[in-house]
Amino acid sequence: MWDRLKSYHLARFILVAVNFLTALFIVWVVLKTTEIVCLQNDARTIVERLKAVPLNPFKALWGVIIFYTLLIGSIVVREMLYEEFQKSALIIFSFLELIISIIILGMLNFSFKYILLVPIANGITFLPDKFWKSFFTALVVLCFIFIDYQIISIGFSVFSIEDFIHYHPALTRSYILGLRNILFFISEALFITFIVLELQNVLEESQRIKALNKELKENKEKLEFANVQLQNYAERIEEIAKIKERNRLAREIHDTVGHYLTGITLGLSASEELIKQGPELVREQIIRLKDLAQQGLVDIRRSLKELKPDMLEKGKLTLALQHLVDEININTTRRVNLQINGSLDELNPALDETIYRIIQESITNAVRHGDAMLIDINIDVDEKGIHLSIMDNGKGAAKITEGFGLYYMKQRIIDHNGFLEIETEPEKGMGIFVYIPRPRKQAYD
Repeated sequence: MWDRLKSYHLARFILVAVNFLTALFIVWVVLKTTEIVCLQNDARTIVERLKAVPLNPFKALWGVIIFYTLLIGSIVVREMLYEEFQKSALIIFSFLELIISIIILGMLNFSFKYILLVPIANGITFLPDKFWKSFFTALVVLCFIFIDYQIISIGFSVFSIEDFIHYHPALTRSYILGLRNILFFISEALFITFIVLELQNVLEESQRIKALNKELKENKEKLEFANVQLQNYAERIEEIAKIKERNRLAREIHDTVGHYLTGITLGLSASEELIKQGPELVREQIIRLKDLAQQGLVDIRRSLKELKPDMLEKGKLTLALQHLVDEININTTRRVNLQINGSLDELNPALDETIYRIIQESITNAVRHGDAMLIDINIDVDEKGIHLSIMDNGKGAAKITEGFGLYYMKQRIIDHNGFLEIETEPEKGMGIFVYIPRPRKQAYD
């Protein structure tokens, strides 16, 4: 309710207060004049001037106070409960205020019709739709025109406040008439101010609605444009995801197939030497190579299903790496030494697979391209990260040519915010050094 005092409703509230003071002023004039007449024993003089005997001044005073209190109470209740009122309740309150105003006007012998401006202002403010606003305003205007002392006195005997005012001396009469006219003028000015502010508020509301509609239209166009962009973005993301998935599958298949084919190739080469030693040894070698090929096929299938290598699926990284090394040592004439300092079994699954693939690819490259006979793998795990070194005694190289295997290895390391260094010289083997920072526990708990 108090927030409404900040708007054009303030003029309406002041109008209610000024009209109350004016009504009390008129009753006070009658009451004061009556007291003076009684003190001067001059009742005959004023009675001869009156066309009708007025209501008892004290009854008129209390009647005005009581009914105006009801009028103010009606206004206050509607102000406080406006949001909860139904349409019918708003209409009833408007007509109730009009009736109360007419009763007060009758107690004042129709000498102050400006009190009807109060129900007009309230009706304009609170009535629910254009029809009721127009109908109620027209009704009050008719009352304002016809419920007037000059018109009513033609057919009915009503006393005139002017007769009481003219009983006083000229100077006092001037003060009374001047104050009454000032109060009347203030009532008119406040009502006009209310109407102007009401119209201004309607115009501002209309402009605000137009601005909102314009903004809504612009936002709709922006939203449609954003939807098109989002759709295009989604298509690009989908394409990127496809490319990324193809690269992942290519990397997985390359690592897996390359490793197992290298192992099988080396195993077949070893079989040539075993033939000289006896068929039974060759038979055992073929069985081992068959198992190796079968294991490779399983890993390829798991890669296509987005699963990690079979050994990682079955157990921990340490066991998986040991199994990887044992395959080379058992099935080929090459030797791989594995040294692990610290625990590898508390890392997250993604990092497990990365380390496994790095070692797998490094062994494959050392054997296939470097023709290495000895490979040393050292893994140091501390609180900050994982240090990995893979040294071989192969042919080495003057210049490193990056193929699929090395490219995918780098990508795996970059994904974990790590880095890779390679050291090599012709006939001096190759060294691969990897550092991967240890992930925080909350990243994979």
